[in-house]
Amino acid sequence: MLSEQIKTINEIRDSPKEKVKEMNMTAQTAPARPIASPRKGARDGVRNELSVFLKVKPGHEKQIRAVLSSLSGEAVGLAREAVVSVGTLHDARQVLFDSDTRLMIGTSFDGDWDVYIDDFARTSILDLWAKFLVHCEGYPDQEAVPLSLFETKEFLTAHQVTAAAYIGRYPEASVKEILKALRVQTVFQKLLDEASS
Repeated sequence: MLSEQIKTINEIRDSPKEKVKEMNMTAQTAPARPIASPRKGARDGVRNELSVFLKVKPGHEKQIRAVLSSLSGEAVGLAREAVVSVGTLHDARQVLFDSDTRLMIGTSFDGDWDVYIDDFARTSILDLWAKFLVHCEGYPDQEAVPLSLFETKEFLTAHQVTAAAYIGRYPEASVKEILKALRVQTVFQKLLDEASS
């Protein structure tokens, strides 16, 4: 049963782990630490999916809706800047459902799961996520000691479900390749426009 497989934060914190090495600000090619729980998620070409399903803490429905709805204006700009810094994220969404009592976090990304989350830790994304995760069951309250990167990975893994089907339009194209193709297309179109003038 799924509920029997989900670890509590205290179980995660009490599990054996090595000291976390300082992470530098360069893109990583390997996880920062050994993997504790098996990673989940479907793969299509170079792309992977992350689908996390959480229960909203009773009475926190309005708060979590307010946090997610506040991602506008400058906050969207900061989030987009962080996404660009990660460099492997195709898309991300947070969906409240069942009268705001459940939350789905879904992303599509290139490469290794652990490296992807490590890259999130280099940016403000995990801090942004913590603002709504505090309203989800199993995640510490705002006043509590924040989760370490290891604990965050274990929390996400404990609530992640592998997609039954995962199909992309361009499974072999990475974010970097797509962005490069768009830049080339822009330059080429500019040359065509100049030649026709």
